Amino acid sequence: MKISLFCNAGMSTSLVASKLKKAYLERGITYDIEAYDFSALQEEADETDVIILGPQIAWAFDDVKNDYPDKKVIQLTMVEFGSMDGEKVLERVEKELN
Repeated sequence: MKISLFCNAGMSTSLVASKLKKAYLERGITYDIEAYDFSALQEEADETDVIILGPQIAWAFDDVKNDYPDKKVIQLTMVEFGSMDGEKVLERVEKELN
């Protein structure tokens, strides 16, 4: 499965992606988890299963959900994102997937 995280510039999201990947690895699960600038969404969406949006681009959630109805789209809260806690983000992803 591929999980793609998007934010304004992709910088802070790369830290969240790294911690999320580590949390999955600690559970013995290997997913392709990458961070991108929001401008890369159209290019990356076809190759991803889960689209995670950082709080900086919360304004785009409804549009992304409508544009990609076959993808799971998740909007992280400021608390989830700001904590940089891979385990908390993992729990949110798993909750949304089940």
